[in-house]
Amino acid sequence: MAEHMRLDGEWPALAWPLALKDALTLQTRESLQKTARLLKLRDWVDEQDKDALVGGLLSVLADSAVESTRLWDEERWSLIRKLVKNNGLMADAPQSGPAAYYLAERGIAFPGEVKGKKSLVMPTELVERFAKLEGLSGTPAQVKRNTEHVKLTQGLLYYYGVLEESELEARLIALTGETPEGGPDMFEVLVEALDFRAMYDVDEDGLYANLDVEEPQELLRIQQAREDLSFREFTKAELLKAGEPDYVERTKAHQELAGYLAREYAVDKQEADTIAEICADTFKNGKSMSAAFEILQFEFSIEDAKTVEEVGGLLARLNNGTRQWVLKGHRPDELQMTVGGGVPSNVLAMPQRSHQADVISIQTGRKIGRNDPCPCGSGKKFKKCCGAAAD
Repeated sequence: MAEHMRLDGEWPALAWPLALKDALTLQTRESLQKTARLLKLRDWVDEQDKDALVGGLLSVLADSAVESTRLWDEERWSLIRKLVKNNGLMADAPQSGPAAYYLAERGIAFPGEVKGKKSLVMPTELVERFAKLEGLSGTPAQVKRNTEHVKLTQGLLYYYGVLEESELEARLIALTGETPEGGPDMFEVLVEALDFRAMYDVDEDGLYANLDVEEPQELLRIQQAREDLSFREFTKAELLKAGEPDYVERTKAHQELAGYLAREYAVDKQEADTIAEICADTFKNGKSMSAAFEILQFEFSIEDAKTVEEVGGLLARLNNGTRQWVLKGHRPDELQMTVGGGVPSNVLAMPQRSHQADVISIQTGRKIGRNDPCPCGSGKKFKKCCGAAAD
């Protein structure tokens, strides 16, 4: 992840139009060295003399900045189009957000005050250079491909939690029909995207993870131990939808819990929806219903037996209907066999009990006990029927 510059405190006054030399002169030596590193201008990364840095970057920065956009997605590309269209000035920019950090660190546009208003300003030399690009008024094919790869990655991680680099690559190729040949490396695109926005995480072993996964390596271990359970397959359209920023799969059970909280505890709908999402994420991480109940207990101090029963039923439905990472994107209720089989062994035989995705009784809100009647309807005790698979 990028070590972002700070934009708090006093903002520098900037002229508009802005000359590139003036913009670079306002930067620290360390900032200029970082710009050289990010744009792969290796001749200048270790230069200690600031004046030499400014002079060296002046002649190569514009072309290198344009070249760097081959890794961008549509969101970043739209910033360039807007800046060029407005002759280098973006007065309504999210100055303290990712756009300002990302563009300033690459020497493309700089935050400052123009006539007393906080703005992003692109130097004239870069405006002229970007304006010469073919297709600037639209979106280049490479940018569209990058966008698709980023969104598909986010969608896959939304449902699976973690994916190793080799598995992720195979799935992206299968979904898009494209190979890495003939364009930028897809993982270079994915890692570069993280400098702009925290969409997912990747560790030094090349393990990609959804940001809400608590222990990525442990989740990977659990998934790998589940050789009897294949990944749930999703369509490209489903993954692109799940790859949108802030996407939440609001299942019927999710909406029921959020509606109950809003109605019974007089919280606004957005807060109730967020709490339901947190509970669903608890189940995604393979935790028990008691862990989700503790979240609600902390928020609302649930005490009377009637409310406990109602909330237990809502949480049971949410658990059973949530696609869980320990189940490789399946829901517990999808893995229940409706005829003559009850709960299949691939649900019960979790490698570690604390990570078991339990099937919960909707009537009682409790896990199915070893001595309870088997949910398959055989009339036998659970431990003598489907539960025997867990032994």
